[in-house]
Amino acid sequence: MNKSIKLTKVYDFPVEKIWKALTDQKALSEWLMPCDFEPKVGHKFQFKTKPYPGFDGITNCEVLELKENEKLSFSWNGGSLKNTIVSFTLTPQNQQTRLDFEHSGFEGLVNNFIVKKILSNGWRNKILTIQLPKYLSND
Repeated sequence: MNKSIKLTKVYDFPVEKIWKALTDQKALSEWLMPCDFEPKVGHKFQFKTKPYPGFDGITNCEVLELKENEKLSFSWNGGSLKNTIVSFTLTPQNQQTRLDFEHSGFEGLVNNFIVKKILSNGWRNKILTIQLPKYLSND
């Protein structure tokens, strides 16, 4: 069973602009979810969204890796989802940027099938395909 969500997207923006969208608290709060993120390894922060049954709307995170204009990784724990990691890796390609995304660590029946499917749909069809590009275009 695949225990990660992996996506590659190419955006028509320079690495620095995408890096800012990933690491600036205000930007991240606009295109992903309201948060108290700070770009410091070890910083604990929360994303907050609308609660639903089995999920209080809070995702607890901690910055695990931060390599400017290259890589951001943080833990992602909320509801029944524990010990998962979200990673963004940026690679410049001429005037574009390739973003390799991975949300890993899905274990067990509930997380592997149900939660992973919900999150995969969100990352693939909404967050990285609509919300981030829209933010980048309007910034």
